[in-house]
Amino acid sequence: MTARKICYNGIYHNETDPVLQAGNKSYRYGYGFFETIKVWKGALVLDEYHQKRIEKSLRLLQYTLPAHFNIKHVFNQAVQLCEKNGCAHAARVRLSFSNGNGGLFDGDDQLQYIIEAWPLEPANNDFNENGLVTGFFPEIKKSCDSYANIKSASALLYAVAANYSQQQKWNDCIILNQRENICETIIANLFWIKDDRIFTPALTEGCVEGVMRSYLIDQIGTVTETPCHTADLLQADEVFLTNAIRGIRWVRSIEDANYKGSISRKLHEQHIKSLF
Repeated sequence: MTARKICYNGIYHNETDPVLQAGNKSYRYGYGFFETIKVWKGALVLDEYHQKRIEKSLRLLQYTLPAHFNIKHVFNQAVQLCEKNGCAHAARVRLSFSNGNGGLFDGDDQLQYIIEAWPLEPANNDFNENGLVTGFFPEIKKSCDSYANIKSASALLYAVAANYSQQQKWNDCIILNQRENICETIIANLFWIKDDRIFTPALTEGCVEGVMRSYLIDQIGTVTETPCHTADLLQADEVFLTNAIRGIRWVRSIEDANYKGSISRKLHEQHIKSLF
């Protein structure tokens, strides 16, 4: 079987090849960020939204960019990698950025990136008929600063929450912020519906500025971004999650609260199916 490939700084390697140095700042300190991008029929889905978020993350983290760095060129390499791995028709791509090698006060600041690509089942495009089972993660609270909006390589909170979710036999779990408000889930942004109105936590509540979140807000036009208390969520009519790979996923239950999914399904039909 042909070894799967990765792309490291524009050069293709076997995925088993050692490419990162031990001094990589993303590995050492979490001084990095990543994008998860869906590829469908040889093209990146919502690429303009991903580009905007990458550029915002690079500015926020004050990365020094090479003179001729071009995100669209990196996107082209991602598609080429999918072709090399035989998954250009449907793939999940992870694009990871780091800011060089060294210590906290020394070393270089040369931009590094790694592209990975895996096949994706076409069923990921479908609405989840059974709904998700979720609950609240009580142990770590997320900060509400501007750095909380990027997909940081510093992911201890999410890793611990994922372990907790598996122990509870949930599909995902809900992260709270330091104000004890609803923030997001481990791998998705969160929306809730009450009396036919659609809400989502504001970016000032510390949630990741998700690409699918941004797309839906633009498409729907009437989403209210606001703080969300636990009681608001438990009293909602519907709850759904969004991310770049699965689009919209309906939540069937949050601990003892149960929800219907009719509006979530309608939103999927209206705004997600046309992407694939």
